[in-house]
Amino acid sequence: MTAASARALSVVPAERRVGLVVRVSTDHQAANEEGSLKTQLQRLRQHIDYKNSVGSEGWSEAAVYELRAVSGKDSVRSDEFKRLFADIEAGRVNTVAFTALARLCRSVRDFLQFVAFLESHRANFVSLKEDYDTTTAHGRLIMTIVMALAEFEREQTSERTRDAFQARSERGLWNGGRLLGYDLPPEHKGYLVPNEDETAIVNFAFDTYLVCGSIAETAVAMNHHGFRSKVYTSRRNVEHAGREFAITTVQHLLKNLSYVGKKLIDGPDGPRVVESVWPAIVEQEKFDEAQALLARNGRAHRSVAKAVRHAHVLSKGLLFCGRCQTRMAGRSGTGKQGAAYFYYACVKKDCGLRVVASEIEGAILDRVALLADSPEIVAALCAEANRRRGRHAPALQKQLRAQQRSLANVRAQAARLLGRDEGSDASAARSFVDDQLSDLARRRDDLESATVETESALRDLQAAAVDADTARTGLANFRRVYECLRPFEKQELIRLVLHRAEVGDHEIVLEIFEGACASFAQAPKSDSRFEPTIWLPGEDSNLEHFG
Repeated sequence: MTAASARALSVVPAERRVGLVVRVSTDHQAANEEGSLKTQLQRLRQHIDYKNSVGSEGWSEAAVYELRAVSGKDSVRSDEFKRLFADIEAGRVNTVAFTALARLCRSVRDFLQFVAFLESHRANFVSLKEDYDTTTAHGRLIMTIVMALAEFEREQTSERTRDAFQARSERGLWNGGRLLGYDLPPEHKGYLVPNEDETAIVNFAFDTYLVCGSIAETAVAMNHHGFRSKVYTSRRNVEHAGREFAITTVQHLLKNLSYVGKKLIDGPDGPRVVESVWPAIVEQEKFDEAQALLARNGRAHRSVAKAVRHAHVLSKGLLFCGRCQTRMAGRSGTGKQGAAYFYYACVKKDCGLRVVASEIEGAILDRVALLADSPEIVAALCAEANRRRGRHAPALQKQLRAQQRSLANVRAQAARLLGRDEGSDASAARSFVDDQLSDLARRRDDLESATVETESALRDLQAAAVDADTARTGLANFRRVYECLRPFEKQELIRLVLHRAEVGDHEIVLEIFEGACASFAQAPKSDSRFEPTIWLPGEDSNLEHFG
């Protein structure tokens, strides 16, 4: 601050047009009508009355600038301060009054910029708690020190808040915000309570993604079924209506650890996962499958449900090594002539067992077809298939109840809008109501269509039971049906029949659920499918997993 600007700031105008600045930091303080805001305003007005009673200057209240739930670090950038600056520039305010510097702001940089702004417009300020003279270097030094202390206090408060959040996170508590699938119980802060209707929406998202392998298609399916994002009322009594799901929303949902009762926190050694205090609403296995699919899609930049040169249908824990009982994984390689090879290899490095993919898969498919001649195994397969189909009924019933409740809520909202009294401003209100009714009508149509689909699926599930004759016919035609399916459908079909396969040097053992097994010896060593692995590409070839 120059000497000239200090002298300009010391010039007292004949009339002081005072802008009163009052501020509180939290919603709780702002909601108290008889709290700090009113007290600050009363003290400032009393000061104006006192100045008018003892001096010759004319003090008058020009405007009030009320900052509700605004932090001291952000006050200078608030809408109320923008209005204050505009009034100072226009000459409507030439003096700013506040009860304490901490009420103005809590940043040294912001405070010095504020003082410079006042200087440039020949305005002044008054702080009731502190008695400062802005025309002297000593006064400016004292103000700077006090503001530095205020900023230090704010940073300490921020650190305490951050440490408290970290401690709560370490204990698995929820630190705020709304989450689809859960509600916030007012009596247990930091806990989440599952919301039955929203739980069905969350699980629908996971199930749909695991089938189609596309986030965009999942979002479309959720919107088609009438599902919307979370509807809630904030602490400031602002109603947040449900919106259609976008790609980013679905992506965040699918990656959210909160749905399996866990949370990711930042510790001193980097991010880590801790157990939360609320229950999971998505099965861990389902969540892990979704994460694996998201990772594969992310690496490939496309859905892995696309057509591939070969699908290793015996991967994911179906095929095991007969030598060391270790899992075998699908692999591919390229020979010197550019030909692609597909095989299964034992994941144990010092074992070395490898088998041709087409040969082992063909042998298993042929053997499955022969199961049609085994009545005991067919009966076991039917019982297992019916049990598996029955497992899906509760999820469908829960989904149907959620859709029916959502449909009832939509119809109730429409009824309230149609019965509302619009009063004198009927034209503008009617336009708003029409927009709301149009949105509700679209959602009603989506929900009605989705409800019909779910009811139909539930009826089909309850009515369809696999009998022995159907099973024998299906097993007899297993190979022909298998060839017509897409890769991921082939894997599902294999898993309906095969519990585990074990391949050795001369034998394959199949386990068909519940310990029922069939084993058979293959041809002698001269059979190509069990010859030494000289057909495999050399060690210098690409032996990474394909697809």
